[in-house]
Amino acid sequence: LYRSSRYYQSYIREFLDSKGKTDIAFSDITEEFGREYKVYLKRYKNFGASQTNHCLCWLNRLIYIAVDREILRFNPLADVPYEKKPTGKLKHISRAELQRIMEQPMPERLQELTRRAFIFSCFTGLSYVDVKRLYPSHIETTLDGRKYIRINRKKTDVESFIPLHPIAEQILAMYNTTDESNPIFPLPKRDMLWYCIHEIGIVAGIKENLSYHASRHSFGTLMLSAGVPIESISKMMGHTSIKTTQGYAKVTDDKISEDMDKLIKRRQEQKNNPGQSSVPSAVHRS
Repeated sequence: LYRSSRYYQSYIREFLDSKGKTDIAFSDITEEFGREYKVYLKRYKNFGASQTNHCLCWLNRLIYIAVDREILRFNPLADVPYEKKPTGKLKHISRAELQRIMEQPMPERLQELTRRAFIFSCFTGLSYVDVKRLYPSHIETTLDGRKYIRINRKKTDVESFIPLHPIAEQILAMYNTTDESNPIFPLPKRDMLWYCIHEIGIVAGIKENLSYHASRHSFGTLMLSAGVPIESISKMMGHTSIKTTQGYAKVTDDKISEDMDKLIKRRQEQKNNPGQSSVPSAVHRS
């Protein structure tokens, strides 16, 4: 909680600096102040809806403490609306971005736990809440020694059946796989991971704000790209309907179309510049 508060305080401090102030009295905080702060976060910090709302929520909590202590009579920011989150877009990361996250250990314990849990979700399709409630009994082994996860999703109560990728197995081996009284991963509340995920995205050079749920979406798109049948992906992800899984197929189709457009453009450029070689010097496989 202290870590989160430290970040929120720094954003407020930067906003006040931009207005030529070093501090502000509670009595001077107005609705206009809240609206300007929201604009500042979006325009100058490039925050998305979730990040902006987290900052506003923290500021509102601070002001309600002042109201409880009778420093203020009411919350002047009560009518400042939160940002509406965009809907319908499955945010995922590419194979190359996942590779960069895998190659970049984080310096702090909580950051590294978050990084490993995120990678684990990229290879299992489990959401944050299901990784948090994953216990040793959810890990089973086939007769030929292959490990897999069997768990009912918290959101839908539909069973997920997930054969474990070797990388997921490696991460699993670092945590609790024997004590049934404790979950496998010692994950804190989601809010405490928010900044860690943000920092991981920055270190990996991911342009859009990274969220934990992007790991689950990435699993779906990566499995489709690898040629795994959509029915199998639906079972692994615990979807109630295969129509939900088909949303990942749409993302993959769009990516293929985008790649083809880039290829056509590149070939056209080579055609216009005959001196350029059309054969790459090396092929790099991820």
